[in-house]
Amino acid sequence: MTDTNPSKPDADLASSMRMAGLVWQSITEVAAGAIIGWLLDLAFDTDKIFLLICGLLGILVGMTSFIRTAMQESRRQARLARKRRSQPESKETTP
Repeated sequence: MTDTNPSKPDADLASSMRMAGLVWQSITEVAAGAIIGWLLDLAFDTDKIFLLICGLLGILVGMTSFIRTAMQESRRQARLARKRRSQPESKETTP
């Protein structure tokens, strides 16, 4: 039987949008770390040491949040799949 649930495409689109947002969040966290480091280097007249440190911290924060959110989304998708399997299939009656 085919799945004619109209909410499934909406759920797939919402999941895709969340993942795209997650990628942008990770990019901005890395960029924010690098920019903060660059500004600290300018303020303290150092030779890009803060850029390196804050850039690495931005990468660490970006990866951590990406992994955490991806695992939450994976668990949510698994729960939805179990819920769909446990529901009895409804018989379609078209006049």
